[in-house]
Amino acid sequence: MANVVTTKLTNLSNQYNANVEEVRKLKEKLRNGGAGVSDAEAKRLNGLINALDTKRKTISDQYNNLKKLEKTAKDYTNLQGDIKDIQAQINKAKARGENTTSLQAKIDTLTSKFNSIAPSVEAAFPELKVKPVASTKTGPLGNVQMTTGATLAPTADAKQKAADKAAAAKTAAAKAAAAKAAAAKLKLPPPKDKVIVAPGPTGPTGPTGPIGTPTGNKDINAIYTLARSKYGNVDSIFLYDDELKQLLIDAVGDPATAKDDMDPTEFARRLGASDWAIRNGTTYAKRDAQRREYDETLAKYNQQLELADTQQKKDAILSKIGQGKTTSSYAMGLASAKAYIESVASGLTGTMSPERLDAFVKRMYDSANDKDPNIINRELSALISYKPGMQLGGAVGGDLTTLRATARANGFDLDTQFGSNINDWLQRLAKGESIETFKNTIRGAAKLGLPDKVANLLDQGLDIKDIYAPYRNIMASVLELAPDSIGLDDKTLRMAIGPEKEMSIYDFQRVLRKDPRWQYTDNAREETSSVVLGVLRDFGFQG
Repeated sequence: MANVVTTKLTNLSNQYNANVEEVRKLKEKLRNGGAGVSDAEAKRLNGLINALDTKRKTISDQYNNLKKLEKTAKDYTNLQGDIKDIQAQINKAKARGENTTSLQAKIDTLTSKFNSIAPSVEAAFPELKVKPVASTKTGPLGNVQMTTGATLAPTADAKQKAADKAAAAKTAAAKAAAAKAAAAKLKLPPPKDKVIVAPGPTGPTGPTGPIGTPTGNKDINAIYTLARSKYGNVDSIFLYDDELKQLLIDAVGDPATAKDDMDPTEFARRLGASDWAIRNGTTYAKRDAQRREYDETLAKYNQQLELADTQQKKDAILSKIGQGKTTSSYAMGLASAKAYIESVASGLTGTMSPERLDAFVKRMYDSANDKDPNIINRELSALISYKPGMQLGGAVGGDLTTLRATARANGFDLDTQFGSNINDWLQRLAKGESIETFKNTIRGAAKLGLPDKVANLLDQGLDIKDIYAPYRNIMASVLELAPDSIGLDDKTLRMAIGPEKEMSIYDFQRVLRKDPRWQYTDNAREETSSVVLGVLRDFGFQG
């Protein structure tokens, strides 16, 4: 198959390039001849150029149409092999007297899928057309007989079984048709050697430790990374959908070896048959078609732009390119997805460059995840780039505000004391980790050097601000200060609770009167005045 399709596409590409070169030579001949070219000769040359332009458009259209079918042609050939293999399994199972119901259901599904794509593939690549079989003897795909064209006609025995399973076959055919678009979306590369990923941060970029553990637990992030290296367009939905997550686990097998990896064709088949693919098949098909049309249209305009020989023509083509980037269905879909993503995760998108945001929006839109706020926030969390003092919106922005308040309530500035940790904290919060984890981290730092009683209260979820609040209020009253102006690390405040016990209110007030700040209070001045007045009275200077 590869030779037939590749050869045809290569030939068309060569014809296109030769056409472009011939047009260039003719136009150069016209320019170099100048006024010396007769009207008749100029008319002849322009006629050749116009004919070549028309032919080049035909070549371009043919190439684009065949390019669209390249993946389908590969599926056409692969399905033939799959049907043959399963038919061989059926034959062996029958010889052993085993039940072949599940195998027959598989072959019915594959046959239906084969018949649905055969007409378009055979029209474009007649060299691939399955040869008709004159008799009912075993054909190239086993006992499945080939008729004229590509329709697969079962034998009399198979027909009887198909009649018994008509309802199941119809269901399987509908399922395969709905999943076709999702399976076709995968542009699977040839198998690669297993890539062992070094330990890295939690998330899609790497596992938390070596792949696989002595206990047999499997790190889904590590498996996800391996699957992406082997199967191509494995996107983030595989991390959040249980069915697709299990598919990754089955496909990778033992992460330490590539020997048990699932074949890419089987992976595509399993994905196409999944409930998730069936639910999203229509969306995938629509967007994939829009994207291909968008890319092909821009490619066509860019080709025209290269050949344009006047500024007027170039401006006209550039105008069409600009319209395509704003008014096409695909472009408007991207714009709508971007607006939604920014509305549900404005704080996170605000940390990204415009180019990085556009790439993220395209990835979410192409994978049909652009309307799921949970996936959007989880994916964006790995892209957070926090800088001290930055304000974030959305849920993560609210968490950041809470952490700042907790830090202040324990005598810290969040950016100053925990600046190197905040980015990691925000990423973990965006993935769903509890904010209490990080509030307790702040409290744990605050209790260092404090009496056990205070430390125990911090462990129970209280903040230093709450624990010292009664003493802080008394201190503010006695020293005539605003409570918030008294730092939680104030030495006088910290004296209120000692290693053995906390001070009584009376004792604390006595301590406050020894604080240098007390002498500047109205109470201190009044008390001083009263003492002086008493002394004067004692000496008879006052009545």
